[in-house]
Amino acid sequence: MKRWKRILAIWFGINVLYGISFLVLPHKPVEIASFVSYSLQTLLLIVSIYIFRLDPTRKNRFIFLNFAVFFSLSIVAHAYSFVGEGTLFFSDNRYIRLFVDQYVFRFAYFGLLAFSIVYITVDLLFRDFWTKTKYALTLVLVGGFLGFHLWPFLQDPLHLHRTQDVLDWKVIDKAHRDYLQKEGKEPSTEELAASVSELYAYSDGKPIAVLYPEAKAARVAELYPYVAGMNWVILVYRPLYQFTISMSVLCLGFILLFFGYQYMKDPPQGAYIEKIMFFLLLFCTLELVHAYSSMQILAWDGYIAMLIVGVYVSTVVLFLLAIVFGLRLRFITTANGEFYEQELAMSPGAITRWRDMFDEVVVEKFFNRKMVLGRLMVDPKHKEIQ
Repeated sequence: MKRWKRILAIWFGINVLYGISFLVLPHKPVEIASFVSYSLQTLLLIVSIYIFRLDPTRKNRFIFLNFAVFFSLSIVAHAYSFVGEGTLFFSDNRYIRLFVDQYVFRFAYFGLLAFSIVYITVDLLFRDFWTKTKYALTLVLVGGFLGFHLWPFLQDPLHLHRTQDVLDWKVIDKAHRDYLQKEGKEPSTEELAASVSELYAYSDGKPIAVLYPEAKAARVAELYPYVAGMNWVILVYRPLYQFTISMSVLCLGFILLFFGYQYMKDPPQGAYIEKIMFFLLLFCTLELVHAYSSMQILAWDGYIAMLIVGVYVSTVVLFLLAIVFGLRLRFITTANGEFYEQELAMSPGAITRWRDMFDEVVVEKFFNRKMVLGRLMVDPKHKEIQ
């Protein structure tokens, strides 16, 4: 109990510092949903550090070290409010928030999330490998996938402003403004297409061919909705949504591999690791849905509303994940938990598998207790007496 009071006191103190910084320093407005989200991730950072320090098994410490690094981005998320025009840092750089967003909150965020998830699966599949080998394998898997998407942004930090979508939009937007100034009314799609001089097909950001009139008209019709208001921002961020979808699919693939291998082989695994992976499955699924939905929405107001709702839904999953992390910390700091984790690491065949409180609730509510002898989500051939 003293440990939890200390954790909550640290978390409360950090949130107080967050609040004070908003009161005394110039910053960008922050949505309540965003604050709640990164505040919860700060709590997960603190709990991850405690688990890393106190876990009785060395191999499991690295799992939570990875999570601690990932959740440390919550501090950067708060600092992001003080970056950009009219704020404390880089107030004269108009692109700094774009750079932080794409490099930190997209590539670093999903790179570290994928690394944390893939490492757990690699640790499960190759239990007897050295830790350095597991890290190297995880780095190759995640780094190769991440590097493929990151490379255009390393070559050109303003890559988002030079995609074919944005280049075509600039031509269409100029034609739209010229038409409004000349005619004083909104053009139809056909009228706007007729007023656009030429659109091109691009390769590596360079025009290689002029579109035929039919293709040009179809392109104008596709991009016309982004001319209104702030809708163009959605178009600019489309490559980052595509990246988010790709990384979410990678994470989901390795989570499903984790559960498939767990079901077939029932290898030794620390308490609550399965539940952590389950909630990460929900979290990554939500990230995928949010990114896909963002690519489909055409209106800025609808995009912002959907984004806020999406953050709240993901925050619920983060809250449940924090509970599971807390249960893991509580378990490994008990005598029974310490003994179980050490025996599981050294001689897993000598002990029976432990069924956690989530398993007990499911068994109690949905199954015949006499027929379920072991943990859930394992092959029935591997059932063991509790």
